[in-house]
Amino acid sequence: MKIQNPKKLLAIAILVLAGCETAKINPTAGGGGLAGDWNPDSGGYIAKFDNGAFSTLALDTGNIISQGSYVAVSETEVSLNWSSNVTGTQNSAICGRPDINTLNCTDGGGKPFVLRRRAA
Repeated sequence: MKIQNPKKLLAIAILVLAGCETAKINPTAGGGGLAGDWNPDSGGYIAKFDNGAFSTLALDTGNIISQGSYVAVSETEVSLNWSSNVTGTQNSAICGRPDINTLNCTDGGGKPFVLRRRAA
């Protein structure tokens, strides 16, 4: 079978593919999931991950310090977005995930921090 106009066929294929909705990655994806409590190496708070929701709680008072969301961009990268309940500022971070129990993050201001899954 000979294709009469391969350029036209290619253009149609591109339009069809462009119209397809790309699937979001499940926020609990990534080699065992993110849901649960995580400790920062710096101490002072607990980070909680729950089905796309992200929050931090002060260890001394139990008050919510910040809250926001997270998305597993891939099995090795996580994106965080949050608002501080203390200062009212917005922030974000990109985290590398070298293993299922560690997040190596850098916030929007360039400050690095590490979160480690809290033992049950």
